[in-house]
Amino acid sequence: MTTQIKSMLKKTMAMGLVAGAVSLAGAAKAEAQQWSVGVQLGTPVYGYAPGYYANDYYARQRYERERREAFERRQAWLRQQAWMERQRREAWERDHRHYDRDYRR
Repeated sequence: MTTQIKSMLKKTMAMGLVAGAVSLAGAAKAEAQQWSVGVQLGTPVYGYAPGYYANDYYARQRYERERREAFERRQAWLRQQAWMERQRREAWERDHRHYDRDYRR
């Protein structure tokens, strides 16, 4: 019985020694193998640089006014595009309202 335990202990120790040697002898990880991905959720933050506008109250006010005007221009353009698309769709529906009137199945 003791010979079986001694034999199992020797095998376990040998396997542990081999596993340790293999793990230490493994190649070092190359830096080029590492990579990463950056993900941003939401819209980009449009702000002013702290060192540039932070102390100038009027520059900050100009920046905010320009940003607000740009946003309003964009919203007006989107409203115009939606209106034009609605007009185009309604004209197509008017032109094709009786398109299949004479079609018999």
